Amino acid sequence: MTVIIIGDVGNDVLKIQKNLQQLDLHTIHVFQSAYTAIQYEHLFLDEEIRLIIYDANLNVNNYEANCREIEALKGWRDVPILLSTSYEKPVIFERLLDTGIFDFILKPFDFIQLKIRIRIALNYYEETKKRKAHELQLKTDLAIAKNVQKSALSQELMLPSIEVNGMYFTSQSLGGDMYCWFQLNDDLTAVLLFDVMGHGVSAALVTMSIRSLLKDIIVKLIDPVSVMKEMNRKIYELFSTDGLDSFLVTAIYVVIDTKNGTLQYVNASHPEGVMFGKYGETVMMHANSPILGLFPTIQVKAKSIRLTGWHRIILYTDGLFTLYPDQKIDWDFFHSYSSQNSRLMLRKFTEEYKLPHLPLEDDITVVSITTAL
Repeated sequence: MTVIIIGDVGNDVLKIQKNLQQLDLHTIHVFQSAYTAIQYEHLFLDEEIRLIIYDANLNVNNYEANCREIEALKGWRDVPILLSTSYEKPVIFERLLDTGIFDFILKPFDFIQLKIRIRIALNYYEETKKRKAHELQLKTDLAIAKNVQKSALSQELMLPSIEVNGMYFTSQSLGGDMYCWFQLNDDLTAVLLFDVMGHGVSAALVTMSIRSLLKDIIVKLIDPVSVMKEMNRKIYELFSTDGLDSFLVTAIYVVIDTKNGTLQYVNASHPEGVMFGKYGETVMMHANSPILGLFPTIQVKAKSIRLTGWHRIILYTDGLFTLYPDQKIDWDFFHSYSSQNSRLMLRKFTEEYKLPHLPLEDDITVVSITTAL
């Protein structure tokens, strides 16, 4: 355990050294200024500095210079700084506290006063150290959880007559958006995008719970109405208990039949999907069913759209609206890349809005489906 003392070597500093030794704090380094301590830090790199005592004869002429030294110390080492001084004007102390002083002791002081102040500072250091270790572990755990969540997202699907791609950016380490798709047979492909209301760890846990059920539900039932009813039932059963009723889910589920040239979908209170045709024609896939998880049973309606030639379907979550000041999505961007494959179009969109570097207000997820029948 190392203590740094900053101050002119004199009776006050010698007294502080003696008192520290009485507290079994024997590893003490004394420097005349903060800048000297920082300059010679290589002398004690392997030591754990737990406290800095800053001894200063403050006055109205030098307190700003002392403030700058204290700020330099605070930026150098994140440890408690105890100010020892005989100057006690409130306005000056307020400025000093703003610079990062943890506590102060007025001279002349006795051993008991200094002992109490030092113990409080050292306890604070230990608690801060534990908190930082906990935060680091939490950050590591969240990074692992984020990778697990991303691994649950379906990978690119490339078939002769259909391709499906997705992109996903979270506003926090974990999010509540999820997409998946399944090639059910040579003719049928199912795509689902859903959004759990809320953000962070709790929404992510609910998201992963739902994701674990989807393959069995979709492969077994296929039909959009049946799939949505079963999803609603499962979500209600799992998350409608006390304290969990806020976990409602919006979703859009699409089944594409390349043999018969049809698209069937159910939109459960989700933002409307958009289907572009080769010549600029647009079909909006409006919500036609209630939100999932609010009631044990719901009435679900499916809609069917004929597919001939080339089409691109864009599905997304409501976080996409936050990229636009007027909350209106620029569909021209998506259509302008109609000659490119879905992967390139999504990459261009990511670059256009600098999504990897943007502080997001909400999770942003986009799924692109391209058909050529």
